[in-house]
Amino acid sequence: VPHTALCGVGDFYYNTPAVLKTILIIFILFILGFVLYTAYVREIKPISAYETKTLHIGNAELEVLVADTEEKRTRGLMDVTELAADSGMIFVFPDSSTRTFWNKNTLIPLDLIWVANGRVVGVSALPSIHQSNSQIVSLPSPEAVDWVAEVNAGWVEAHGIEVGNIVE
Repeated sequence: VPHTALCGVGDFYYNTPAVLKTILIIFILFILGFVLYTAYVREIKPISAYETKTLHIGNAELEVLVADTEEKRTRGLMDVTELAADSGMIFVFPDSSTRTFWNKNTLIPLDLIWVANGRVVGVSALPSIHQSNSQIVSLPSPEAVDWVAEVNAGWVEAHGIEVGNIVE
């Protein structure tokens, strides 16, 4: 007959291996729950997983989410229903090239700031998909760019952003 370790506290005896097994199962379930919750939050609010940084454009300051991977650049601000004042997203590309941005699933109107080598080379207004009557609008950059900033519509004018401003 195999011997099972029994421990007693008062009149209560328990099987030590069974208790350890139960604790391990609870720990594994806790870790699994945490991983699933994190994945759920990222699915519901995908931009919560983005790094943020402060960007200076001319004399203006902007808090941006950094889209520096193909996946983040592809998703962009799709399905975002609002941006806080003085916030946006910066798309960081590995090289300088002509870029085209569109309003697919873009629920808010945006200003685009086209940036090459740390300087503004152009600005464009991108309507929301609702403003364009569900027609996709594509806007090409005025020249090769390595960064593109998306901000609330009207932000560029309100902050006096213009071609030639330094971006850092």
